[in-house]
Amino acid sequence: MDFTSEYIEINDKTYTIFIGRSAKGNEQIIKMSHPESLWFHLNNISSAHIILESNGDDIPKRYINKVASKLFEYKTNIPNNINIIYTKVKNVKLTNSLGTVIPTNTKLIKF
Repeated sequence: MDFTSEYIEINDKTYTIFIGRSAKGNEQIIKMSHPESLWFHLNNISSAHIILESNGDDIPKRYINKVASKLFEYKTNIPNNINIIYTKVKNVKLTNSLGTVIPTNTKLIKF
């Protein structure tokens, strides 16, 4: 794992996951991802962005939940009952503020 990069790349048997390590990294992983890939973020608080690379194939819900839960590994002092939102990358609009996005068509995962 390259700790000098703005993002972390994890390859498992089936999928590739990208995790932003900074605002710049969050933006980089969105720009380089397939539009049908899934984007994850903690709901209503600042956090890393995670991309689960996909070309539009159906991803099992249990795997989506597993990837979503990784957000908790990259954030300290998380309030109780925080949820995660996710959507396809094509529904994530970058703004003029580095690392800030406007997601649409999000789904909620309750933890």
